[in-house]
Amino acid sequence: MKISLSEKLILYFLTLGLGAIALITVFSFYSTKKAILNRTFDQLTSLRIVKKHQIELFFTDRLKDITLLSESEDTRKIIGDFYNYSRQDLLLNNDPSKERILEAFSGYLKKYTSLNSYFKSICLVNYNKSILKGTFSDPGVVGLTMADSSEYLTLYSQPAREGILIKDEILDKHTREPAMYLVSGIKIPGMYGAYGKLILELSLDAINTIMLNNNPESGLGLTGETYLVGNDYLMRSTSRFQPNSILMTKVMTESVTEAFGDKEGSWITNDYRNIPVLSSYSKILIPGLNWAIIAEIDLKEAMVPIYKIRDSILFLSIMIATIFFICVFIIAKRITRPVIELKNAAILVGQGQYDIHLPITTNDEIGALTESFNSMAGQINEKTIELEKERIGRLRSVFDGEENERQRLSRELHDGIGQYLIALKLRLESLTYAGNPEMKENLQEIKDMFDNTIDEIRRMSNNLMPSVLEAFGITIAVRNLCNETTENTGTSIDFESSGELEEMSTKIKTYIFRIAQEALNNIVKHSTATDVKIMLSRENDTVKLTITDNGKGFDPDTPDAGGNGLHNMRERVTLLHGTFGIDSKINHGTTITVMVPVF
Repeated sequence: MKISLSEKLILYFLTLGLGAIALITVFSFYSTKKAILNRTFDQLTSLRIVKKHQIELFFTDRLKDITLLSESEDTRKIIGDFYNYSRQDLLLNNDPSKERILEAFSGYLKKYTSLNSYFKSICLVNYNKSILKGTFSDPGVVGLTMADSSEYLTLYSQPAREGILIKDEILDKHTREPAMYLVSGIKIPGMYGAYGKLILELSLDAINTIMLNNNPESGLGLTGETYLVGNDYLMRSTSRFQPNSILMTKVMTESVTEAFGDKEGSWITNDYRNIPVLSSYSKILIPGLNWAIIAEIDLKEAMVPIYKIRDSILFLSIMIATIFFICVFIIAKRITRPVIELKNAAILVGQGQYDIHLPITTNDEIGALTESFNSMAGQINEKTIELEKERIGRLRSVFDGEENERQRLSRELHDGIGQYLIALKLRLESLTYAGNPEMKENLQEIKDMFDNTIDEIRRMSNNLMPSVLEAFGITIAVRNLCNETTENTGTSIDFESSGELEEMSTKIKTYIFRIAQEALNNIVKHSTATDVKIMLSRENDTVKLTITDNGKGFDPDTPDAGGNGLHNMRERVTLLHGTFGIDSKINHGTTITVMVPVF
């Protein structure tokens, strides 16, 4: 399929342009995607660090709270009064000491109502495992119980003496609700080696308030969340997507595993819902707890701005490509228009229309080419006119020469052969009257006259050829010789010529013609060749004639090889101060090379 120059330019420009646009588009998209993902990871990491700091600070403050409570005189006094309260006393409903302890404990709780935001309940446990329980939110409601199956009794043995323990979240045996406790041992004043227990139940709502945030402007969007996971891979804070998830939802994800391996970082992975997310993870440093904190947002939501930017980039790329195509189309047409005009003009010149002049519209290489074309067309037009005049003149000369030659031949035939023929006629007439001796003599004379007539005809034939050379030149003369030989013998002859062959003397041209004529005669008579190639060329001051045939060949070193034909050719080359070479092998053809200097 033929593709025009304009189409090629458009194709090349579009390929380069669209390739560049595509590279820029892909680079921009992936650079933007990387930047947005990195920004989202940074936001998640920042949020995770903030939440981690808040949780750690929360527990630090609560440890301070229980430390202050366990060391306060109010707590020591209450636990001291309650310490010797026996289990049997709990069975007495109207025991004055019991009422006194409950009243004192209620007053104690009213003093510390500010802790209501962080603690759900408070318990004091004495040596006989009696439990004094109340809440900061409702200090008037207190109780004194004896419950062997209570979870508080499980906590009684820990920690020993005055240590503080953070008890990880557990499920309450009765309510099946998650609960978390702080436990501190309290030394009983005035009693050596006597200790009681202070147990504070943490409010998990306070932890969820820190961790759970459904505000889309918080940096977590519509699908982001932060949550806590224990070393049993159960949630320790409420999930945004699954209610009642504390101690109920298993989180066996790669992020949690990495966090418990004392690593922190961020990546794209699947969350506990098996949904692709951007996840940031680390471990929380809280004494007595082995928790991990995870901050995540759905990959689909994180990719929303990337997809928007992708669509914008694609739309912009299409717009740029369209504008680029229009510009390339216009530029290609402007560039190729003068080239197309030059092509059409060259076609007209090839058809023989030389009077062409193209307008020069650009000042560049195409303008210079147009100017050169105009100059060339003008010169060709001038030369064509001159050649036409010369052709007419040559034709006139040929026709005049033909007429002169006819007149010359007429005179020679009349004066030469005509006279001989008349004499022959008279001699033949005289034979009628002559005797036998005379007849012999006359017959001999007639034979001689016939020989002279043959010689005269041969001379006339040979004299005709220099006229052809003078009128038409060596190239045409040799070509005519080849054509005539082919017509007469059927041998295929291929003739080629090159160089300024006509700028030679008549003698050189005549001798070269005779050499070619003699070589063809030898080939036709002796070689049995079917193909002959003749090459005549001139380079600088040397004329070269090469004649090659595919005949039977001969041995050039054999005496009298080639006969008189080769001898005559050598003589002519010697007279021209040239060189004559023969390369021939039997059954492999013959090549004759003639080199003649032109003076």
